[in-house]
Amino acid sequence: MLTVIWGAIAARRAQAMAVLLLAVLASAAAAAAPSYVAAAGQALWRYELSTAQPNELRTRLADPVEYPGMAGDPTRTVFAGKVRQLTPAGFDVVLGAQSGGVAAGRAGTVTSNLTYRAGVCERVTVTGACPRAISRGELPEVMVSTHTAARLGVAVGDQFTFGAVPVRVAGIYQPLDVKDPFWLGEEFIRPPPADSTSTSIPGSAEDAIFSAESSPLVDEQVILFRSTADLYATEQLLDSRSIEDLQAAVAVLERDGSREGLGAGTSLPSLLDRVTLQRGQLADGVALGAGLLVLLCWLVLFVAVGSAADQRRPEQGLLLLRGVQRRRLWALAIGEHTVPVLVAIPLGCLAGLAAAQLLAAHTLPTHVDVVVDATTIGFATIGAVGALAAVLLAQARMMSAPVVDLLRRVPARVRGWKATIGDVVAVSIAVAAVVQLRSGGSPSGLALVAPVAGALAAGVLLARVAMIAGAAVGAQLLLRGRTAVGLALVQVARQPRFRPLIALLTVVVAMLAFTVATSEVASAAYRDRAVVEVGAPRVVEVDATSRAHLLTAVRAVDPEGRFAMAAVVSGSPDAAGTPLLAVDSDRLATVAAPHPSYGVSLADIARDIHPPAPGAPVQLRGRQLIMALSADFDAEVFAGNRVRLAITISGRNGTRVVLPRDDIQPGQKDYFLQVPECAQGCRLVKVEIDAPVVVRKVEIHFEELRTAEADGGSETVVLTGAQLADLQRWRLLDPNDTSLNAASGTKAGLVLDIPEARRARPAGVGVVDAPFPLPVYLTRSKGTGLGGSHPYDGVDGTPTNGSVRGLADRLPRLGGSGLIVDLEYADRLAVASQNGNEEVWLAQSAPADVLDRLRAQGLVVRGEKTITRVREDFDRQGAALALRFNVFAALAGVLIGAAGLVATASAEQRTRVAMLVALRRQGLPPRAVRGGYGWPVVFAVGSGALVTLVIWLLTRRGQRLFSDGRSPVPLPDWPDVGRLLLFAVPAVILFALTAVVLGRIVAASVRRRSGR
Repeated sequence: MLTVIWGAIAARRAQAMAVLLLAVLASAAAAAAPSYVAAAGQALWRYELSTAQPNELRTRLADPVEYPGMAGDPTRTVFAGKVRQLTPAGFDVVLGAQSGGVAAGRAGTVTSNLTYRAGVCERVTVTGACPRAISRGELPEVMVSTHTAARLGVAVGDQFTFGAVPVRVAGIYQPLDVKDPFWLGEEFIRPPPADSTSTSIPGSAEDAIFSAESSPLVDEQVILFRSTADLYATEQLLDSRSIEDLQAAVAVLERDGSREGLGAGTSLPSLLDRVTLQRGQLADGVALGAGLLVLLCWLVLFVAVGSAADQRRPEQGLLLLRGVQRRRLWALAIGEHTVPVLVAIPLGCLAGLAAAQLLAAHTLPTHVDVVVDATTIGFATIGAVGALAAVLLAQARMMSAPVVDLLRRVPARVRGWKATIGDVVAVSIAVAAVVQLRSGGSPSGLALVAPVAGALAAGVLLARVAMIAGAAVGAQLLLRGRTAVGLALVQVARQPRFRPLIALLTVVVAMLAFTVATSEVASAAYRDRAVVEVGAPRVVEVDATSRAHLLTAVRAVDPEGRFAMAAVVSGSPDAAGTPLLAVDSDRLATVAAPHPSYGVSLADIARDIHPPAPGAPVQLRGRQLIMALSADFDAEVFAGNRVRLAITISGRNGTRVVLPRDDIQPGQKDYFLQVPECAQGCRLVKVEIDAPVVVRKVEIHFEELRTAEADGGSETVVLTGAQLADLQRWRLLDPNDTSLNAASGTKAGLVLDIPEARRARPAGVGVVDAPFPLPVYLTRSKGTGLGGSHPYDGVDGTPTNGSVRGLADRLPRLGGSGLIVDLEYADRLAVASQNGNEEVWLAQSAPADVLDRLRAQGLVVRGEKTITRVREDFDRQGAALALRFNVFAALAGVLIGAAGLVATASAEQRTRVAMLVALRRQGLPPRAVRGGYGWPVVFAVGSGALVTLVIWLLTRRGQRLFSDGRSPVPLPDWPDVGRLLLFAVPAVILFALTAVVLGRIVAASVRRRSGR
């Protein structure tokens, strides 16, 4: 039998080679998938590690007990022993100890931490030396940062005290890389306060002070310390443990740490969950692309071998007539095709490895090695065995057919339910997948394969329609004398083997177009989401002493408003309430990035949220504020219930309520308030009378407001009585419970009447220097109509209401939920300090040294993000990597489709040539001898375009483009046609050229055999 099998392989070398090549392709596609998934998963892990926040990389264990003595190395303590028992294998452990206190030097004091941390000396440059262990009686040695040394006024060798402990400065350090996770963000290297002198050296005076391994004290009780251990996740950890193992290990660590009383503060699980989610999306997407490739290879093998088997039907029938048993024929068929399949397994592994390496090199965010493991070999074997199954299935019909049918030149047609069962199954699966996909939620199960299932079902149905239509149209063309086209159509329609070929080419064209379209839409969606979520080409997060400081600093950096804008963002689209964006509106249209999804122009927003101010701010300059007022109430009746004056001011350092030393007494009197922050200028926000219990009516007559540089110094009148009496300057804070009047004449002033009542908050007036309620632009999702009043928390966190002047579909940074206000007006209405994140938005035209300019104005730069960087982050997530693999798979599918066309033509070339030779001898014109292979391509291209449109309309909203599953911007409805054609046209040209070449081969064979 082996000799017979080898002879069959040698006799049908072309078919054996086709089976080998297609089995190699199937095996390679199956092997490439797990190899690429493993490499891409590792790349995702490394990328997430490189971009994660410091707290996401470690788990901290802390000793709950404080011990007396200098903070030192806890390696030999009971705590360290517990840490060693709890630490999972592979984690890097950094032991430490710290105590809080005040360091005092000859130039000043600093509130900081005295810290021991293993490995600190390897991560700093030191002037002097790292602290060393000392014996009892010697001064403990410490290492301070450059900023701390400057604040304390010490140098190497000098002394200062920490708490009550004298220490000696062994060295002055600067961190090598402040972004190293070792520093845990800002835990050890503290950011400088806003409005401080900036330097090129990171850190501030409050940086950690590092101690030595062992420093015994004369009196150990003067200082207390607590031991800590930070357990870091590293890249090497993933090489030995899976994400699932890490999640389980961290869960056990948290549980056991709590049992031991050590706690386990960490955000590492969120990082692991994020990586797990992306890896799952990557695996699903790659499996879909690789599965399609393998399926196409099997289908091509099925079509090609089935066509070749049809040509050997008479030979098979004669063998059966001569008494050859069917089981021997099966053994021959299995043996003939098993050899190429077995050879395909190692070749497929190598080819899959090469493909995975090529993809990894061009698609992954970091370099990783692609290796062959047991999973790769297993999947390659499945691909090859599936190819063998497709080959045997293609021959099953012939092997089981009666001898009479085998001896027929044309195989009998399959009729009845057997002819449609495949179509019904394909359509049923497609319908179920599409319904599940459109039902909402994250795609899973059948929903993941909805595009492929839809393409297969539509391809099968349209191939049947193409066969029926081809027969009808071909017959009509032959009757009209259109011999060439009519004969070609009839030839295609009468050969059952062309139906699966048309279905194959239809699926190939459709999946290429659909995958490229999805990739193009994803690219646009990444860009759109980045534009909306970032808000401007570049956004810098800063610290300022106040909102006024932020506005002043940005305007000083960019006086003309060409490239910089101050902004405050509070809340998030995912949080409860209404997120707020406050901007320097005059610069909004110039600096912010426009986007059509807003539904309104930024210029319109800026105009509507910044109408003319109803009044000018009341500016104050001086260290002392004097309010002259007259009070009319019965002090005896109040019986100790206090009436106090409170004035709120806003300056460069924030908003503050100041009180005079004395309570308000009946009669006329000047009340003095100390306001040192107003020496450089500040603004009056409101004037209040704090009287929680008013036994009888209280009348306060504000007569004059003055400022002075110091006690007894020259005074400057800020508001006269007549100016105070201008009621348009003031807004009652509680109009339902107090009244406001103006007094004229010699006693001109502002009169505040407070009726008898108990009050939870003071009564008073605010300066009318901004519109109230504040005009806002609101997103339509909030449901408040134009002109309505919408509640929100202001820039100071105080609940308030905004007057809706316009509606937008979306807003910069906030997406589909939130409102936008003018920052200057919002600050004027604010009565408290900061709330939200302070930012500086920069346009593309911002100068290269803009960050240095911001620092020079006293702003502390904490971080920045750009539209480009955020867009790249989306492009490096699991869903995006899977899309790239699918584009590769779709392109490979085009080559498989062309191979299927060649295989089908080769299998039936002998029969077709014989038929055309006979027709040629009977007078068939030469132009009609073209082979007819172009018509399957024409049908498939037209069907593929139609199928692409249908599955796009049905499944476009369910495609997984983002790892977090959401986008504040609607996905584009249609891809860029130019890019789609860039991929589709070459594929069609390849099919067309293949058909032309095959047709010319047939024509040449006909001429050679017919002599015409």
